[in-house]
Amino acid sequence: MSALWRPSSSAGQSIKNSVVFGDIVQISGVRGSVTISNERPMYRVLPATVTPVRLSREQARAQPSRVLLARHRVVPFSGRARTWNDLTEWRGNAQPITARLLHATGGQGKTRLAAEFATQCASAGWTVWEVAPTAASVYGTGQPIDLQGTGLLAIVDYADRWPMSALLALFSHLHRLQATTGMKVRILLLARSSGYWWPALASRADTDMNIEVSETKLPALAADSDDDRNSLFVTAADHFASVLGIDGTGNWSPPTLQGDDFRHVLAVHMAALATVAASWHGDTPPASPAAISAYLLRREQAHWQQLYSRTENSIATPPVVMQRATYTATLTGALPRTAARRALVQVQLAGDVQSADRIIDEHRGCYPPADERTVLEALHPDRLGEDLVALSTPGHGNNEVASLVDDWVLAAPAALVVMEQDPLRRASTAIIVLIETAHRWPHIATEVLYPLVREYPDLVIAAGGAAVARLTTIPGLDPTILERLEELLPDGRHTDLDIAAAAISNCLTRYRLSRVADVAERAGLHATHARRLFFAGRHGEALPAAQEAVALYRRLTAADPAALHPGLGASLSIHCAVLAELGRHDEALSSANEAVAIYRPLATANPSEYLPNLALMLTSQGGRLAALGRRAEALVSTAEAVTQYRTLAVADPAAYLPDLAGSLNNLSNHLSDLGHLNECIEAADEAVSIQRRLASANSAVYLPDLALSLHNLGKHLSGLGRREEAVASTREAVLIRRQLADINPAAHLSDLAGSLNNLSNHLSELGESEAGLLAAEEAVAIRRQLAEVNPLAYLPNLALVLNNFGNHLAKCGKHVEGLAAAQEAVAHYRKLVASHPAMYLSILAGCLVNLSNHLSAIGRNDEAVAAADEAVNHYRVASVKSAAQVPGLAAALNSFGTHLCEIGRHDEALAAIREALAIRQQLAAVNTVAYSPDLASSLCAYAKVCLRAEVNLPQALEKTMEAIDIYTELSEQLPQAFLDYLYGTYLMLADVLQRIGRDGDADRIRRQLGEVISGL
Repeated sequence: MSALWRPSSSAGQSIKNSVVFGDIVQISGVRGSVTISNERPMYRVLPATVTPVRLSREQARAQPSRVLLARHRVVPFSGRARTWNDLTEWRGNAQPITARLLHATGGQGKTRLAAEFATQCASAGWTVWEVAPTAASVYGTGQPIDLQGTGLLAIVDYADRWPMSALLALFSHLHRLQATTGMKVRILLLARSSGYWWPALASRADTDMNIEVSETKLPALAADSDDDRNSLFVTAADHFASVLGIDGTGNWSPPTLQGDDFRHVLAVHMAALATVAASWHGDTPPASPAAISAYLLRREQAHWQQLYSRTENSIATPPVVMQRATYTATLTGALPRTAARRALVQVQLAGDVQSADRIIDEHRGCYPPADERTVLEALHPDRLGEDLVALSTPGHGNNEVASLVDDWVLAAPAALVVMEQDPLRRASTAIIVLIETAHRWPHIATEVLYPLVREYPDLVIAAGGAAVARLTTIPGLDPTILERLEELLPDGRHTDLDIAAAAISNCLTRYRLSRVADVAERAGLHATHARRLFFAGRHGEALPAAQEAVALYRRLTAADPAALHPGLGASLSIHCAVLAELGRHDEALSSANEAVAIYRPLATANPSEYLPNLALMLTSQGGRLAALGRRAEALVSTAEAVTQYRTLAVADPAAYLPDLAGSLNNLSNHLSDLGHLNECIEAADEAVSIQRRLASANSAVYLPDLALSLHNLGKHLSGLGRREEAVASTREAVLIRRQLADINPAAHLSDLAGSLNNLSNHLSELGESEAGLLAAEEAVAIRRQLAEVNPLAYLPNLALVLNNFGNHLAKCGKHVEGLAAAQEAVAHYRKLVASHPAMYLSILAGCLVNLSNHLSAIGRNDEAVAAADEAVNHYRVASVKSAAQVPGLAAALNSFGTHLCEIGRHDEALAAIREALAIRQQLAAVNTVAYSPDLASSLCAYAKVCLRAEVNLPQALEKTMEAIDIYTELSEQLPQAFLDYLYGTYLMLADVLQRIGRDGDADRIRRQLGEVISGL
């Protein structure tokens, strides 16, 4: 979470205009805007380098490849005028936070363009950050990062190599940072591809966080003309020669630069550098891209040889070992020294710590690390490092560069990925580099990457969804590789693997469909693909796959009507789930009903095989019935599902306890809807207990379910008046769902809004109105974003939180704003009632009650009466069908009577409130804790009308005293929530006493109240 710290007078550490990531123990003397995040980040943040890093002639001559690095800016930036203007406009637009992807194949100039843009932003007074994914074991946290100026530019390099969870967490944190500080935030992502990972990220950022997203593809150099390439070549060669101290300005003869081989800026620059270096050394300039890379790599070898052979201060590492160490560093990425030692020992370059340290130190002299806390810096630019990997590996078939081949590299990648300590980070980096290299060098795929995938698929999966998605785009990919990965994917949901599973399914489903003619097999492929897409939150894409699966299975069943095809039941199950997520509940119920009808006879004939399917579809059927307002039917279906799951869980708890918990959650909701409050608490408690044990063993799978169970338990505890317990349970649900939404907003953001909405109510019940208002406001913001994209699915939820938000605004004295929120909620519910009256009529009635109260609060009493009258009529209809609506009818009658009194219609007011009072007396007799506050409210309302009408004053006195007794008891338990009500009722008692001639008693009460309030 993030919090804005305000000035403190205490002495101590002073941080000004900064953001601090990590665990903070204590900060004092803070000045300016400082945002504190106590979440351990999945990335590191560093101030960007916005000025060129000087490169000496000696350094350039020793290792010519250094002049290619973007940080030295040897060649002045030019061209890209259109892209530059677009970026400048993007930075200056009015949006508070936006993200842009800048993508192109390696060597096209993304990093250099971003560096120039960073310099421009810094000159304009912006803070510029460089953000990279990292492991907590490598980079510390808790360090302050400057945050000054009018805006923040966060540059995210290698974005397509990030874990999706880390990117989503970064977006979420920057979104909250912007909301806290008010600064403009621009997120510039650099990547080679915009494939599967970007649409998923962009959709979630736009839909779930309201972060405007866009993308720019840097065009390659024109393929039909070499004029621009020749000019680029000569300009680069002149500047390289200047740095190297070589004559020859303007006299460079470029090789043939036409064709795709030189469509990248870096390819032309590498050709220019190789030509300049060859001229200096008297060599023939290389012409092909492979020969150019090989020549530059041989210049690196010459540098290692010179260091090794010189008479003074020579190094002990032979060139062949230095090449292998550089290869290792390119695969592992920069490491802490302890990990680097293990890596060198693992690939048999060192036998002990001492020899490993010598290689590390001598490699560090050749390739200084960007971060001083690490060693084994990779060879840059990335393209040259990848070419080192490719050209060192046998099998490329290029005789021009055969001298670089080293059969040692055939065993090195496997040795690195199976390091005993910290294997996943090493494996992830190596696998990502190999995946990128395989896109240009096919032999890396066949000779290195594919064997690794087959041998160590678990480590490839651990590289993350973005890496796996990038792997699926390798040209000519062998699909059997993906089948090896598919074997390790969980059958159900998994927070970290859902996106990777969907990417694999995309490829394998196409591959398998092209080879399968059997209708049943094709149907099964579509059904499985729909499930994978559904789990990844890609519901719109999942629907066609689910529909195709259902259609194919129907064909099979139609061909043999006597056979109930279980595959049709399975496809109807996912079809139902997808339709429900898209808000199409009638169609979803139809699919659920059909599936139950299929599985019931199958489960009777073969319970061990089909009883789980029947229980699952009974649960879905109950959920869809409840969503359509058919609560009694929903309870019957869900109770049967719970019974079936109890039977299954006894025989196989590992398999069926999660399903039992889910059905218990649903059962608790349906029991609550029908007014069976004590039974619903028992079911909800049992669900939380089961889910807590499951989440403790496997949080990635079961945390979402635990959050749901806690959310439900909090709601039911509140219904029983156990408000402090309700707040505690719901706070825990909010905490979990916020963490989950950071990782996968598409799947969890709506749930977070729901828990925030409930938390706002529970806080308000405890008297914490301002805190409740903040939670409600966040819930509205989330639901509004979701409803704008998919109104069919999210409009009901938006209306719900708007209604609640209006109540919190009113409690904080913001009546006009509260009225506006209530009016919007009512307008939404009227549309929903038109299409689903059974589902939304009672909810509309509740919103009308709130609307009437908002209207009354600003003096629009006639309109308040009309709104309350409509609410009463709707509740009368609903309460006939469901006892759960009786408390709502009492609330509507109470408000109706109160508003009638305001316009002088006292007899009608008393009649309405008498009816409300009678209902609430009956409810409180059954459940005193839950309904005594409402009973006290109706007692006071009755007394107030009597006072206004000057009738039934003895009854008014009796009702007031009864209300005081109730509020006294409640105030002793929850003073924050009920003391104000108690004081107000005492004041009304004084008015009643004065009206019946007991002036002394009235004065005494007022005097005592005044003394109490003064003391407070």
